[in-house]
Amino acid sequence: MERSDPEGTRAAVAASLTGGRHGQPAFVGLVLITGVIVALCLAFEPRFETNDDVAMSMIAHGYGDAAYGSPFLIYSDVLWGHVARAIPTINGVLGYSVATLGVLLVAGWAILYFLLRQRAGYIVGFLAVSLVVARPTLFAQFTINAGLLTVAGVIGWQVYARHRGIGTLVASCLLAFCGYLVRAPEFVLVLGVAAPMLPWRALRERRQAQVAFVALAVAIGLAAAVDRWSYTGPEWQRYFSIKQPVTAVAAWGGGASLKQRPEILARYGYSQNDMDLIGSAFWADPQISDPKSLNAMLTEVGRAPSQGDRIENGMKALRVFGGPVLLPLMLPALFLLVLTPRWSVAASWVLSVAALFALGVAGRPAVVRVYVPLASLLRVAPLVVGEDGGVFRRWVAILTLAVAWVGNAYGLLPQARESAQQVREFQRDIRGVPPQTIVNWANSVRHELVFPVLARDPRIRAIRLYDVSAFTFAPFSVATAERAAGRGVIERLRTGEGIPMFTPYGYMWEWLRIYCGERLNGQLEGMFTYKSPSLYVQQVRCVAAE
Repeated sequence: MERSDPEGTRAAVAASLTGGRHGQPAFVGLVLITGVIVALCLAFEPRFETNDDVAMSMIAHGYGDAAYGSPFLIYSDVLWGHVARAIPTINGVLGYSVATLGVLLVAGWAILYFLLRQRAGYIVGFLAVSLVVARPTLFAQFTINAGLLTVAGVIGWQVYARHRGIGTLVASCLLAFCGYLVRAPEFVLVLGVAAPMLPWRALRERRQAQVAFVALAVAIGLAAAVDRWSYTGPEWQRYFSIKQPVTAVAAWGGGASLKQRPEILARYGYSQNDMDLIGSAFWADPQISDPKSLNAMLTEVGRAPSQGDRIENGMKALRVFGGPVLLPLMLPALFLLVLTPRWSVAASWVLSVAALFALGVAGRPAVVRVYVPLASLLRVAPLVVGEDGGVFRRWVAILTLAVAWVGNAYGLLPQARESAQQVREFQRDIRGVPPQTIVNWANSVRHELVFPVLARDPRIRAIRLYDVSAFTFAPFSVATAERAAGRGVIERLRTGEGIPMFTPYGYMWEWLRIYCGERLNGQLEGMFTYKSPSLYVQQVRCVAAE
């Protein structure tokens, strides 16, 4: 009978706690993060959190709302659009989806590797990073991915400041640069909050750090210049000139303010129903979405909310930061800060609170996807900054993260199961719709459910979606191609045949009926051509009044 080896057992436990000096952290980290992402993808049906990612996938690959493929993703840098388009389809999964999961894998792998280099330990590192990547895997979102890439860059700079290594420095700068390409505003937000944790001393004393940061700044400047230049054509100028005022009316409270001033609406030939249509993202009529009239009305009514509303929006943002979605990230972040206090991490907490309050005051009080990378940064920062906390603190950190991991799973997994069921229902129903051009108003076809991350059915992609909101005047859109061919939605509404439309909600149908009478001097008629539990298609027309 063999004797036990207590020294070997203690060595194995020490290796799992300390990491970095035992085994190969790069390879182990890659295996662990890949395993988490693959397991979640196999167990559930990952989908995009919002329709923004689906829209960019459509633009990149030329399906759905987009008449042809284009790198002009609008929300991400045009260079990132070229990258997404260059990635080949893998087993029916489009390049944009591959890029989305690939970015998450790289960001999670880099964060875990850097934590192991800082001797956070395999158990602590795995629990911390799996907690970070779980939700973005099941509910993918490019803003979160951009923030996590930037977080990985910040942690990598910390590792470089302590251990040196030109490879670590270059990799960290590349991660940060990719974060900028994916979503520039989130990159700036995360970098601003992480400012106290940046390697300022190394930047002052090491020439290679200075060169690397200058190169990063130059690369970002060139990418920004190329992106700006790419949208200088007249067709893009028209698109942005319309997008700005209609967005102010629809999403920034301008419509509600104008509805309280009917005399202003009447002076410019608008009705309250027109404001309801814009608010529900029906922007296809150039008379309603006329930027000159909208800007003039918004200038008269004034768009600035009251001081009380600003403060309330700021407080709402802070409440969301501590809401149920972010709680599994925020509680261990706060506990780990108390366990291993560091002034730089505390300063980042202060900056996070200030930034979120400012975002709320500016009118964006409850955008959780913007907050997730900040919460992730604050959660891993105590494991990176400062000296080794010792075995006792490591065990406390393990227990804290394990409890947070269970709590996150308790809230996330039921959402993932419900989402997977919705995806199956929407995909089942839309397969019965014949491939044709159909108006999609008010997201009646929920892009994120019809086109999940791993969607691979070409029959569904064959349906051309006529968007009457954000992309109705974009150069690449189906709407623009249809108008150029004389088949615009307003023109076809006036024909005897009409136009197929995914039927929106009841009160929106009433707004369309009023619009037909007010703007087209007709009566709205609709005949169902397809019915399913989740989707309805009507052939809609506006018959001239006798």
